[in-house]
Amino acid sequence: MTLIINIVTPEGIVMASDSRQTERNIKQFTRIFTNSANKLFSLNDRVIVGTSGLAFFADNSGIRKNISEYIEAFKKDNKLDSLTVNEISTKLQDYINSHYPWEKQLDISAQQLEIEAEMNSERILALEKKKDSIDFKIKQPSGRIKEGHLNIEPVNLLVSGYNPDGTSETYSLSSPGGKIRKRDNDEFGCTWIGQGDVVSRLILGYDSKLFKVPAIKAMGKKFNGDLRTQIRGLEYYIQWNLITLQDAVDLAVFLIKSTEIMQRFTDGISMDVGDFQNVGGPIDVVLITKNGIKWINKKEITYSEYI
Repeated sequence: MTLIINIVTPEGIVMASDSRQTERNIKQFTRIFTNSANKLFSLNDRVIVGTSGLAFFADNSGIRKNISEYIEAFKKDNKLDSLTVNEISTKLQDYINSHYPWEKQLDISAQQLEIEAEMNSERILALEKKKDSIDFKIKQPSGRIKEGHLNIEPVNLLVSGYNPDGTSETYSLSSPGGKIRKRDNDEFGCTWIGQGDVVSRLILGYDSKLFKVPAIKAMGKKFNGDLRTQIRGLEYYIQWNLITLQDAVDLAVFLIKSTEIMQRFTDGISMDVGDFQNVGGPIDVVLITKNGIKWINKKEITYSEYI
């Protein structure tokens, strides 16, 4: 997993990321693949993209690549200098959609489920393919019925920067999924993608799992959707229109470090125990202004006698 922080201020935009990539091995155990992955990429001299979600996938030719290779190929194959943030986002999403054969991956997951069921002497009662997921129902040898849901891990992108006319925009993209405008021009604030539960608790006062609590779900029906609006009153009041670039850098780094440290000492939450330390490694930070892009911190390839 990953954590990408984007903070838009009147002076400029700050984006920061961790450097950890995890991977499930053949036994389906999650392990740290690397602590030196690049997740922030300049698309031109005024637009940055941050990547999270699926880190490696095979294209239609069957060759498995890092998401960074797809981003670099996208830059090479497209002329982006004169395009708006919106136009770049649309082109990038189309590019990833054309190279990430997620429908084929979904079919493979269904086949794997059938193989595992046969190995365990189980019988598949239902296998229903949705738009980008599969619902299944399996009868175990004991007679117990097991129901579940197979999801495709998406590629998530956060694109932020300035248009040729000096206005700014921020978009989140998913494949499979859609494109959402997160911030228009002069909409200052913080956006994040990836493993953002700690960030949500720190800034908003809660994370999205709150709405899975039965009592909260019942209250939500009672208040006809107004419950979320009331809970947003827990959000810390930050005057984003007054925050300086230095403060934005400090806050972005703090949010990533806080997530890394919390993951070090916890194993999920009580209602959903079992998690992995998916955020870690060096923190890259980049600054985007109307005058261009400046890397505040960017890890370099170095040599050390001690590994």
